[in-house]
Amino acid sequence: MGLVAGGTSGVARYASALAGGIDRVQGEFPDLRLTFLTNSAGAESTPLRALETRIARLGGRRAARGPLRLAVEHILARQVRADLLHFFDTTGPVLAPSRPFVTTAHDATIAYGFNPVRGGYKRRLYPWALRRATATVAVSAFARDEVVRHFGADLDRVHVIHSGPGLGPIGEAVVPSATDSPFLLYVGNLAANKNLPFLIRAFGASTARARLVLAGRPGEGFSELEAELAASPRRDDVELRTGPSDAEVEGLYRSAIALVLPSLYEGFGFTPLEAMSRDCPVVASDIPAVREVSGPGALLVPLDEQAWTAALQRVTEDEGLRTDLRRRGRETVGRYSWDETARGVCRLLLEAGGTV
Repeated sequence: MGLVAGGTSGVARYASALAGGIDRVQGEFPDLRLTFLTNSAGAESTPLRALETRIARLGGRRAARGPLRLAVEHILARQVRADLLHFFDTTGPVLAPSRPFVTTAHDATIAYGFNPVRGGYKRRLYPWALRRATATVAVSAFARDEVVRHFGADLDRVHVIHSGPGLGPIGEAVVPSATDSPFLLYVGNLAANKNLPFLIRAFGASTARARLVLAGRPGEGFSELEAELAASPRRDDVELRTGPSDAEVEGLYRSAIALVLPSLYEGFGFTPLEAMSRDCPVVASDIPAVREVSGPGALLVPLDEQAWTAALQRVTEDEGLRTDLRRRGRETVGRYSWDETARGVCRLLLEAGGTV
């Protein structure tokens, strides 16, 4: 099982949560012997009790993300002895291309021009991995269709295994200062595909009696967000929280009027489910992946500024709507489980291993 390296990105959280799920259910699959590859940062963020774990010293703690993580992963994939390799992202054993492997498809953002600088390597790596993989895990039906369409993946070898419900509730919650007044909350990368300038404009046109808190890490497109924020008539009602801890995010989820997710593109979308698991109402873009994953648990709004302005005002003012969204959210998130995701992946690994 390829590198669980720590980090805070969606893929890093997916890898850590799935590894934990497999650790809990692996006893149900006696014919499957798994070894997890990680580094010291990954071992700290993903404590495993039952599974064999190999901690790679190569690259040290710096190998938690970016090109160095990929380089370390490819070197280890060449060195490790295994019948089948599994990767938590859309990659594969580039330095040992003849080795059988299973890869994971999260989205096709690079095909739409998002994150062109940091993610430029994906234009070559994704098609290479998806065409060579023995099997591919797709985190949603939408992600499956996207990689078939954009990267030439073989539909018959792509298997939809929904992700679990994102970051589970944690006991420690830090309610950040300056949140004693009502606020709407966005959680996620502060990047172009999240459509945050659009949200700033919709919020700026509203008379919603609430503040807007944007919590996440800056990504490509952050300068456009800053420019839109500087020009907003409600600039003083918007707060940026860059690099919040999990405990801070926990406190924000528990305190917010609602989570707002105006994304242009998602392959799955963890944050709506994270909010639902904390009884936080969700307002989100009516786009395919969010529609598939969140369904009736969220108030889905078309990507129209006037529609979003109206939705922000409505969810702020209508307690009955928020009560209904909380109920629907609990029902929706109850259908997701990291243990079930882990079982699906284990079954696929057994099936794929039997074909190599």
